[in-house]
Amino acid sequence: MKALKNGWYVAAWSNEITAAPRKRVILEQSIVFYRTADGSPVALSSTCPHRFAPLDYGKVVEDTIQCPYHGLRFDKTGACVANPDGAGIVPKAARIRSYPLTERYGATWIWMGDTERADVSLIPNYPFMEPGGNWRLVSGYLTVGANYRYIIDNLVDVAHVGILHGDLFNCPAMSKAETVVEREDNAIWAKREALDTPPPGLFDIMWRQSRGDYEGTMHTWADSRWDAPSLISQNTGAALTGMPRETGLETKNCHWVTPETGTSSHYFWVIARNFLLDNDALDNEIRVQSERLFVEQDQWLLEALQATVGDREFWSMKPMLLQGDAGTVTVRRAYDRLLADEEVAANAPSATNA
Repeated sequence: MKALKNGWYVAAWSNEITAAPRKRVILEQSIVFYRTADGSPVALSSTCPHRFAPLDYGKVVEDTIQCPYHGLRFDKTGACVANPDGAGIVPKAARIRSYPLTERYGATWIWMGDTERADVSLIPNYPFMEPGGNWRLVSGYLTVGANYRYIIDNLVDVAHVGILHGDLFNCPAMSKAETVVEREDNAIWAKREALDTPPPGLFDIMWRQSRGDYEGTMHTWADSRWDAPSLISQNTGAALTGMPRETGLETKNCHWVTPETGTSSHYFWVIARNFLLDNDALDNEIRVQSERLFVEQDQWLLEALQATVGDREFWSMKPMLLQGDAGTVTVRRAYDRLLADEEVAANAPSATNA
């Protein structure tokens, strides 16, 4: 499949990886995850090089993964370190791939490309997810039967909200607003704002619950940021007209999309809020309703879109573009350039062969 390899993807929430083997397919590669006795996460190819048995059906023994078929054991570097058969000779070819991992923001991140380029500083900063901040976080995970790039399109696009998400998120003035595209280092922002207007239904409800009744109109905003390879973060909020954003209600959200196959994706999401911080019931309501709304309003359309498009290349279908597509088109073209550069580098003759 076509996807950037040299970049950090979320492989799992950290609490998903335990001492028991767990399989996840990422960029069409079957990977087994587990933790060593000191709590360090490990990611290895899940296919034993002997008879190709799936290692995720094996067990962890003394910080190694043991093949369920013939008992070969592989350490965290991917080297075979034990063979229970015969004289116990370990063939030199008995090695599997090990993937760089790091943990941040409650998630385990994986690098699928050149291990020497696995620089943790390339993970974007999300200050609102740091401990001790004035934000309440709710997170979740879903699988989506659609290519990761269509999910990115959907998350950057504000224009569909008034149609697909109904009264709860609809703001007519926001639908009429221009999408402003901005670059921040290697990130791309797509921003919309509406001034002096009734807020979307959700913020009206949340304002009344957290601060009581109000008079007048509000300033609302919806900003989406893309970071390579497929990391989306958002600021959405409302403040009383004439007041700065900091005085209003806001959610800061993360949508980390990890390609599984060419037609399926892992979707890790976080919603952080700056209101009703001690409301446990609201946490559960956000978790349940967010997943229900995504499944009922976004997922079915993305999967139907995938079924319609199939494996055709996006630009080859000559999509008609609207003014609201400014953000998604800018992100797509930036990603296309990164993908082309990576393919050129991968196909270039090495220094030793030059």
